[in-house]
Amino acid sequence: MKNIILFIFFGFFCAKVYPQKINTSLTYLVKTPAKKTNKTPVLILLHGYGSNEADLFDLSPGFDNRFIVFSLRAPNVVSSEGCAWYKMEFLGDQKFKYNYKDARESRLKILSFISNACRAYDVDSTQVYLLGFSQGAIMSYDLAFAAPEKISGVLALSGRMLEETKTIKTDWKKISRIKFFIAHGNLDNVIKIADSEKVYRYLDSKKVTNIAFNKYVMAHAINGSELDDIKRWLSNAITSKNETGAGK
Repeated sequence: MKNIILFIFFGFFCAKVYPQKINTSLTYLVKTPAKKTNKTPVLILLHGYGSNEADLFDLSPGFDNRFIVFSLRAPNVVSSEGCAWYKMEFLGDQKFKYNYKDARESRLKILSFISNACRAYDVDSTQVYLLGFSQGAIMSYDLAFAAPEKISGVLALSGRMLEETKTIKTDWKKISRIKFFIAHGNLDNVIKIADSEKVYRYLDSKKVTNIAFNKYVMAHAINGSELDDIKRWLSNAITSKNETGAGK
């Protein structure tokens, strides 16, 4: 009997210490909430070009602790410590050459990760939010257009939208239910703030109404004011969804 109790205790201890294994080819970090249920909302972090999963993950302790947070590493290696969702050639004047096929392959891997992560951790697949910086923001738009039924909210920081994303055959009725937080620095010399303004106008022209567009005095970065707005927006997003669900 004692051995059985020890075995059960050991199994419980291991389950607490070692996270579930997600069926994915992507490397990731995870931050689990103190109290996790099958209604726990999900936040997916997508880093920028030449970075890795540790970059945005440093911000995760400050996010609403109701979230389970996954920070993903892009599959294309571009330096000793940096990766990309798709490789790019920098042409100058904030212009880039790229292969959209790589972006599409990364999109499929991210969508597969989302499905498998929600299943492995038994969390709410109807409350999935994407937070992407720079190239991660570009991927977030692409993911939302390709699979709007999977995404509840997009936080696109210092990014833009690829022309190929606009050609995706999508369901605008489902996209109109997605919450968008678009943010950009007015001193950005990597991606023009005008590119985010174009995204805002494009979504607005498609009758997407739940869009917050914030501008900050900063370069290609994330500053304290923006981070405070992100935290507030995320908390409000899941609170309003839970209140709406409770009222049905």
